Amino acid sequence: MRHTRATVMRTALRLLNEVGLDGLTTRRLAQELDVQSPALYRHFGSKQELLDHMAATMVEDAFAHLARPGPDQDWADWLAERGRALRRSLLTHRDGARLHVGTRPVGSQIAISNSVVEVLGEAGFPPADARRADLVISRYTVGWAVEEQAGAGRPVTEESRDAADADFEYGLRTILAGLRASLGETR
Repeated sequence: MRHTRATVMRTALRLLNEVGLDGLTTRRLAQELDVQSPALYRHFGSKQELLDHMAATMVEDAFAHLARPGPDQDWADWLAERGRALRRSLLTHRDGARLHVGTRPVGSQIAISNSVVEVLGEAGFPPADARRADLVISRYTVGWAVEEQAGAGRPVTEESRDAADADFEYGLRTILAGLRASLGETR
């Protein structure tokens, strides 16, 4: 049976949720798809390329519902929502944050990052600072999610989930306040 690249990707993400990053092997993925392992290389040249595209798919899914900010929307509110959406997406997948760490941006991830840089440029950031701001928010978010998923064996209560959300928001607001200050904005 011949599978599409999208089918292989979605199967790999489902398998990630079932067995975790350490259990996700190309052999296991091939078994799941009922093909021989070499058939996967028709779609991905290496396991790293597969992981890169899995991370890109999680990012695409995270931002699929987010449009560019409207004329009345504050750039910082928009950037914060992107951080929240990325965190939700990473936490939706078992080991999602760990998978994301160490992957290279591919495909639409690059276009997504370029659109953030463009929006921040329109807000007044020089291009290099706009790129850095995008990296700071995404790396903060990924790091935060790694820590959250590292504690996955601990019982999660509504109180602990609320505390994690509040702590994440505090860090996000602090970063955004620094970015505002770099533009000379006060708020």
